[in-house]
Amino acid sequence: MVYVLDASFIGALIIPDEKNPFVEGLYSKIENEDEKYAPHLLWYEMANIFMNLIRRKRYTIDETLQFFPLLSAIRLTDDFETGAVYAKSLLRLSAAYNISSYDAAYLELAKRKKAALCTMDENLRIAAGRHGVTCL
Repeated sequence: MVYVLDASFIGALIIPDEKNPFVEGLYSKIENEDEKYAPHLLWYEMANIFMNLIRRKRYTIDETLQFFPLLSAIRLTDDFETGAVYAKSLLRLSAAYNISSYDAAYLELAKRKKAALCTMDENLRIAAGRHGVTCL
């Protein structure tokens, strides 16, 4: 199978005090040979999530740096779609479903790859359903 994982799903998978049994159960069903994608945007989002954990004094920088091997172990394939045509499609999705362009990047990728979208974001889940993308 093919999956697109977003930052909310990955955060619930690897950040100790955000771990979610539902997410862990879903992830455990993904096989090693399954394809796992994320837009290149994910890396910026994860760095920002980790920085917010530090700012809120939930974790130290040293503790947060220990999340990176867990993130790497997911073995995501980076999608590098870029350019004006791509941005235009994100804008259209954002406007159609009232979601951020960041969320639209995950939705667009899932649709393009015919992938199941793994997210904890309720608005993105609703948009995915309306856009014909399976959500886990």
